[in-house]
Amino acid sequence: MPTSKKYIAALLTILILPALLFSSCAAIAEMTSDQTDNPDAVDNTQISDPDSLVEWQADGVITTNEYSNSANISANFTLFSRTDDQYVYIGIKAKASGWISIGFQPVSAKGHTGADFALGGVSSGQAYIYDLWGISKDEHSLDTKLGGTNSILAYGATESGGYTVLEFKRLLSTGDSYDQNIVHGSNNVLWAYSDEDGFAAMHIAEGTAKINIP
Repeated sequence: MPTSKKYIAALLTILILPALLFSSCAAIAEMTSDQTDNPDAVDNTQISDPDSLVEWQADGVITTNEYSNSANISANFTLFSRTDDQYVYIGIKAKASGWISIGFQPVSAKGHTGADFALGGVSSGQAYIYDLWGISKDEHSLDTKLGGTNSILAYGATESGGYTVLEFKRLLSTGDSYDQNIVHGSNNVLWAYSDEDGFAAMHIAEGTAKINIP
């Protein structure tokens, strides 16, 4: 009998332990699902035929056929894009009550360094946006403070129902030393959002992704 009890206890351990490990891994994955992303897992979707696009408006409202492409970068962050011969038009919708941002072409494995950021939102009922440059792994600065220019040509933002929408327009290639070129095709990006406004406020989620811009 003692041998039988030991056998049963060992068998239960073998059966239960994998289930506990799986449960723990699933819980960890759920907690971190909006913090990091596999760049290859981004869902890039063509949402409009380029010939059917309507006029783009810098109003913080993403309308049908306003963008030709979308990328679900995370569960709470979607990037919309369209281009013409000179300009790129970006729309971002994020589940955030503060600022939201996108940074283009960061230097690999060096955090914010060399990334070209647009960061904006709505504060006291007014839309705002900053053109920023990554000066180190964890820091960025206004282009204008570094000797560059503000390259955002038009923008708008709205905040409603727990979501912030930011839209902006800029040249694909600005010629500014503190801007990165945005290219047709694959672009590496950093994304983030906060529950506070102003670019000094800390993010509550961030990650990296590889997106396609048509």
